[in-house]
Amino acid sequence: MTTTRRRLIEGFGAGAAVLALPTGLRAQSVGTQSAETYRGRAFAEVCVKEGFKRPATMAFNNASGIGNADGFKKAWEAKGGKVVAAVVYEPSQTSYRSELQKVLDAKPDVIVTGSYLADTTILMREWYQSGEATKWILPGWAGNPDLVKAVGAEVLEGVISVDSVSNVNAPSFKFYDDAYRKAMGQPGSSNVYAAMTWDMVITLALAIEAAGKVDTDSVKAMIRTVANPPGQKVYSFAEGKAALKQGKINYEGASSVLDFDEYGDVTPEFGVSFIEKGKINQHYVVKI
Repeated sequence: MTTTRRRLIEGFGAGAAVLALPTGLRAQSVGTQSAETYRGRAFAEVCVKEGFKRPATMAFNNASGIGNADGFKKAWEAKGGKVVAAVVYEPSQTSYRSELQKVLDAKPDVIVTGSYLADTTILMREWYQSGEATKWILPGWAGNPDLVKAVGAEVLEGVISVDSVSNVNAPSFKFYDDAYRKAMGQPGSSNVYAAMTWDMVITLALAIEAAGKVDTDSVKAMIRTVANPPGQKVYSFAEGKAALKQGKINYEGASSVLDFDEYGDVTPEFGVSFIEKGKINQHYVVKI
């Protein structure tokens, strides 16, 4: 692999919130994962739909955790609401009882988190022990089957888990799903981040084909050309490569329709699931 090609691949995969090509301002690059801003907006939409009036936030002290909480706060306040308490907690603690109590003292009707599995496990146990009836909205990477195994179904009954969902009705999803099942023995829908990575590689490969060279600026300039409308819709690398000979293409991804905005982001849809009797059941989808 050449140094230039390696830089392209590593740069395209850089960052937890947005997958972006290197070089230049972020507004000039593109991403396939949902930024915390979009997740925060999804959390706010869930609060509206579920009728919550007094949300609070708890955030793990890193960019992603705080970004989720701040994204929610901004979206909620834009709707005329107020966040009654906002607590940032430090990682690797054995207890979050004092931080949790600060939030519970504000009498929220729901707590929105920017958290991970390990700290959420502690939070859920200590909250359950408090006897408070507050509801919770968790990011999908925390509100998952491993959390149910860790703390038990009774503790988590009614907890809401929000995560981006794949573009399951697109032909591209079937290609991804077949490959994922063959490799992992599980349905592709079980790993939306794998679908994002699938799209990342295909989009990059199609951009290289369209550019006809592998230097960073040339390839970056072709990302929207191969992924955004207008153009012939294509759903795989092979299909896109062939169609490029005829003109402009529009790759529709497995993770989303993959139309990049001026900031380089795509806007995914979010599945809203409730933990019920130990099962994570999707109730509806939020569109931002």
